[in-house]
This record gives sequence, structure tokens and C-alpha cells, in this order.
Amino acid sequence: MNRSVRYFFSHASATLMIKMKEIRKMHFSIRYLGFLPSLVLLVAISLGLYTRWEATEEVFVLVVALGGLFVFAIAMALHYYFSMEYFSESLAHLWFGCLLGMMAFTENESFRYDEKEEVMNILLMTSVGLSLFWAMVERTCNYIKYTSNLLTNSELMETAGFATATILLGQKWADVCFLSVAFALGLIAMRKKALLAVPNFTVFLALSIAIFFPTLKKTINPYAASCFAGRLCIAPLLDIYFSNLTTVERWQWYIFQSKHVKRLVILVTVVVDITFMVFSGMIVRHFQELFFVIPGFVIFGILWICFHIVFIVTCWVFSRKLNECVLVYKAYGEDTKNMTRIMASKGVRHFSQISERLALCTIFSTWMLAAVSWQATNTMFFAFLFIVLPVEITIHGLLHDLGRSVGGTCIGYAMVAPSNSYSPEGDVLLLPTSALQDYMSQSTDILNSMQRFFTHHLVETFGCDYSTSGLTLESVESKLKALFERHTPDGPRFDSYVVYYSGHMHPGGDLALSGLKAAGDTTPGTASLKLDTLLDWWKETNSDAGSRLIIILDTDNGHHWVRQVRRLDGVYVAIQSYQQSMRPGGEVCHL
Repeated sequence: MNRSVRYFFSHASATLMIKMKEIRKMHFSIRYLGFLPSLVLLVAISLGLYTRWEATEEVFVLVVALGGLFVFAIAMALHYYFSMEYFSESLAHLWFGCLLGMMAFTENESFRYDEKEEVMNILLMTSVGLSLFWAMVERTCNYIKYTSNLLTNSELMETAGFATATILLGQKWADVCFLSVAFALGLIAMRKKALLAVPNFTVFLALSIAIFFPTLKKTINPYAASCFAGRLCIAPLLDIYFSNLTTVERWQWYIFQSKHVKRLVILVTVVVDITFMVFSGMIVRHFQELFFVIPGFVIFGILWICFHIVFIVTCWVFSRKLNECVLVYKAYGEDTKNMTRIMASKGVRHFSQISERLALCTIFSTWMLAAVSWQATNTMFFAFLFIVLPVEITIHGLLHDLGRSVGGTCIGYAMVAPSNSYSPEGDVLLLPTSALQDYMSQSTDILNSMQRFFTHHLVETFGCDYSTSGLTLESVESKLKALFERHTPDGPRFDSYVVYYSGHMHPGGDLALSGLKAAGDTTPGTASLKLDTLLDWWKETNSDAGSRLIIILDTDNGHHWVRQVRRLDGVYVAIQSYQQSMRPGGEVCHL
């Protein structure tokens, strides 16, 4: 018997290992498809270099070709012999971007319609198609690991290489270089799933084709430029659907940066905004109808400045709030769930929802200023317009995501009243000493559990009251009214108010409190608190705020309040309780 069992497990393990090896081999063979787009691109670039050298016989083209071969040889050696994969890929993609820029900016009428040039164009478009196919394979087969980086290594290096190649354009090199920066910022906005990223990127590409490049008055190879843009924008576009990162994971790169990096980003944004304003002001030099131009520019310019001053101040305050969250996060431990709770407790949700509207107005003011100061012949104005917009859209996307994914602020109050003087029949009931001790010990455990619950979920604790003689109506009223009037340190009300009660309830559903119901009443324990009274206190302080009241009743007869809450209208109240019922065998179960 033992021999049969050992044989079964050994046979099953061997079969499993064989299957795993087969899957690993298939995975390794499929990974080779990832090199096919780059290989086709390399062939296309080589053919383009040969065409240019054949037509112009310039030594520069030959030097670039030999330099490219040397660089790719070095990259392969670093990858396969020294295991420096990151550095080798960076070097290869940098050179790819530079050579693509050279193919785009050295177009000449003498070889524009040459057969070899047309074959190069076909290969360039084939490389884009293969890149799209491989990107789909990676995502459908889960071969890709998503990160919170703004740009991938290939996107960053190819954009840097393409921007370097703009020196071939002469005086217009800076315009195209800044356009490349705008393109990279558009990719960042799409990778972060900003709400307006795709419409902005679509408008950017359309206006670049229709206005920017014709204004340069330079012969540009559209296939090379399209290959550069197409290869890089495929992944961010697909990741809008395929990426499984949560909001905090997607924005993790920025959220966990040091306060100096956040401030540097804000200062760079200020410099870019000022530069865009300067280029917008050049409208005065390009138009003769100053009577119509100047009033519109002044009005929308002042509006733009006001919105952006408030926008920059908001970003500064927001960065400080994120820094506070990061400090608390490091104290609690590295867990994205903890970060979400921390941001909720710090009021990030409310701040983001308000700032999101401000960011949207800021974007709108930028478009209005661009419309009244539009300069079709000023390529620097165009480039800086689409540098400013992705930055504002990305910040708007961050505020939008946090405002909808982060929980709201919450404050909690717990009442534990294990009174031994209450009896539903009104009779005094003597409990044994051991039973009374167990009763008090259980109540103490409940109190400690509620304190841990508030601490774990970062709920601000208003108090945890414990009274063995019961709670009086006056003390409960003062405590609850003070709780309902409590505001966050930033000023607004809490999003949720939690009230926990563990004690006795009357059979009719009212909270059984200690003290006298009215003057002259000598029966102890007859005071009570009705749900209507509690809701009246709540409505006094929450008439228009829209906060939520969450009531947790850890006691018998709480189901009466549940029925009453279901009939409420116009107030946000949630209640949790339980109801005892008897099973056929006499066993008590909780519903």
C-alpha cells in the first residue's frame, strides 16, 4: 500500500515537472517574438541609411551607419556576456530613436520616391504593426509586469534619441525638441489613465500633422515620424484597458517621492506656465488689429493667471498632505491598503474632490487663452501649449482618481454599558459573583476590540465610554451632540460618523439608560433613548452636509431600529444589528 502511494506521488510530481518545462519552453519561444519589431525596424533603418548614402554620398551618413553597427554590437555584448540588460536596452533604444529622427529629418526630394525608400517606409509601418501585435500578446498572456513608472525605459530613451536628432533641422531644432517633450508628457498622462489624456493626445497629434510640421517648412518623412509615435503610444493606450494597478499603485511613483522632488515638479510647472504666457503674449506682434486682440488677451490672460496661482497653491498644499500621509505610512508599514486608509483619514478624498474642479477650470482657462492668442506660425507657442496641457491634465487625473477611490474621513464613538440593574420585567435580579465577573470581563473585551477597530481602520476616536452602572440620558445627549458637531482639522465635516452601542435595549427597541425618565419617577433604569430623538440630534448638525451616520447595535431588540431606518427618506443613515431566533431543536441562532 505504501509503495503504491509513493509511486502515485512520484509519478504525479514527474508529470507536473514535465508540463512545467514544456510551458517554460513555450514561454521562452514566444518571448522571441518581442525582438521581431526591433529587427524589422533595424532592417528599415539600414535600408534608409543606404538610400541616403547612395543619393548624397555624404561621409556623415556612412559615419552614422558604422556608429550604429558599433553601438548595437556593444549592446548585444553587454546583454549576453555581461548580463547588463537594462544598460544595453537603454543604449539600443536611444540609438533607435536617434536613427528614426535622422530618417524623418533627412528626407530629400532626390530620393523621396526611390524604390528603396518606399520599401523602408513599408518596413517602418510593418514594425508598428508587429509592435501592436506583440503588445497584445504580452497583455493577453500576462507576460508583462505593470509598474508605476511615468515612462518605460524604451519610451524614455527613444524620445531622448529622437529629440537629439532634431539638431539636423538647423534653426528649428528647439521647436521639434520641445514638441518631443510634449509627446512624452502626453504618454505619461495616458499611462496614468488621466481622464482627459486620450482626447488631449488625439488633438495634439491632429494639430501636429495639420499645423506644426507644415509650419516648419522642412521636408519630413511622415512614415518615420509615424513609426516613432506609433511604436511608443501603443503600450500606454492598451494599458488604459489592460493595466490592473490600483489607484495608489498607479500613482505610487509620485506619491512616495520626497518632498523636495514634489516641490521641484511644482517649480518646473511654474516655469513652464510663465514661458507659455510669454509666447502667448507674442500675439500682439503678429496681428495688426490690436483693438480686437488686446482686450481679449488681457481679459483671458488675467483669468488664466488667477486660476493658475490658485492651482499652484493647491498643488503645494496637496503635496504637503501627501508627505504627511507618507510619513504615517512609513510608521504603519509598507502596504498599499494602509496607504489608502491613511489618505482617507487625512481628508485626501474631500480635498481631491474640491481641487479636481479647480484643475478642470484651470485646463479650460488654458484652452481659452490659447484660443484668443492662437498663432499658427509660432511653433514654440504650439509646443509649450501641449507641454502645459498634459501637466495640468495629469494633475487633474490624480485628483480625480483619489477623489473616487480613497475613502472619506470617519470619526467613531463607542458606548459600552453592562448595567446589572436592568431587567425587562422591572424586577431586581441578583447575579452570582462568577457570572457578574464574566459579564464585566466580556464587556471589557468588547471595549478593547472597538478601540483596536478604530485604530486599525484609522477612524478618529471621539471616545469609548464604559460604565458598569449604566449611561444617563444627559451624558449620552451631550456626548452625541458633541460628536455630531465635530469637524475635521481642515474645516469640513467628517464623511462618516460611527456610533457603537453595547448594552441593554427595551423590548420596544429603545436604548435602556440609567436614571429617571421624568421628575417624581422612582423606578431605576427607566430612562430610554428613541431613534427619533437620536435622528433629531443628527439633523440639527447635518441638515445640508450630506455626511453618513452609521449605527452599530450590539444588543438584543436592535432589529426594531433596522425597520425604522428602512422607512427613512432624505437622510443618510445605516444601521447594523442582529436578531435572535429559535431553531426547531431549541438552539438559538443569530440573524
